[in-house]
Amino acid sequence: MRIEIFDVGHGHCAVITAPNGRRIMLDCGHRWGDDGFWTPSLHYFGQTISLLGLLNLDEDHLSDFQGMIEDCKVSWLLTNPTIGAREFADLKSDRMGSGAKAFARWLNAPKGMTGALQPDFGLVAIKWYYLRYSPCEVNTTNDLSLVVIVKFGAFKIVFAGDLEVSGWRRMLASPEFRRDLLGTNVFVASHHGRESGCCTELFDWLHPEIVIISDDERQYDSQDTDDWYRNRCIGAACIANPSERRHVLTTRKDGSMRIDANADGRWNLLPITVRDWPRKPLPAPSLNLGLNALPPLGFGNNALAALLTPTPPPTGRLAGLGPRPYLNDPLARALGLGAVPDPVPQKR
Repeated sequence: MRIEIFDVGHGHCAVITAPNGRRIMLDCGHRWGDDGFWTPSLHYFGQTISLLGLLNLDEDHLSDFQGMIEDCKVSWLLTNPTIGAREFADLKSDRMGSGAKAFARWLNAPKGMTGALQPDFGLVAIKWYYLRYSPCEVNTTNDLSLVVIVKFGAFKIVFAGDLEVSGWRRMLASPEFRRDLLGTNVFVASHHGRESGCCTELFDWLHPEIVIISDDERQYDSQDTDDWYRNRCIGAACIANPSERRHVLTTRKDGSMRIDANADGRWNLLPITVRDWPRKPLPAPSLNLGLNALPPLGFGNNALAALLTPTPPPTGRLAGLGPRPYLNDPLARALGLGAVPDPVPQKR
């Protein structure tokens, strides 16, 4: 089983790939920087996500929801089932970001998803717990988070959404939940590692080897919880530096990361590099086909030989003109460019 935890700043997005090839995506936050950006819908453009789980219904967990529904094939959507359109509107009565608005539209018209039954992930077992929305109580999106437990043989990882201390204590009242926490190898900290998610009683049942925190650069004192978690972890070596025993990893320091786990409980962790897309459009290819343009277009030093050797253009490219933009290019759509016409008219 492979688990990828992506650096999306103050947000969350993780993808679990089962041995049978099916994928689980937990949250669909994205990263938008000064020069570039990353979104899960572009990273997995056109691919199938068998299960999209929304652990928390705040913007940083579902900012790319519209892109995922439009540009990927989502078979099954998992959320807190006690939150419908009316409840979500109540929780978001102050304001909604673009991801929350897209999710609200989906709640009001939940159509277009394929597959009514939970997908089969083979030897990978997934369980989830949640607290019920109650119209008679004060409800917060954080304490209505899903806690998702993924188990592959003897390996177990727990994702906790944005659950805070009050929510943890209510969850821990369930004997079944407490039993399912036992034997956890990796814990993805709740509420991005913020102090409000640090529940001491939780670690009476949870004894992970490492804790992973998905968060942005430090801005508040409430983010300084690394030592708190470190004192509650066993520690493990990472492939990037096997001589160093790590207890807490953060996306703000370690970037995106990958865990490869075996059914016998052995696992390893290493950093990964993911492709970012530039925020500014690339310059349009030059249509100057004079002799001076031949070397930069990749014909080498022998331009005449290149011209005399017929080479069919590769798929999706125009010979000598660099990449050909597709009409439905997801990057163009993400940048708000709309349809990009062919630079040269084509015969039909």
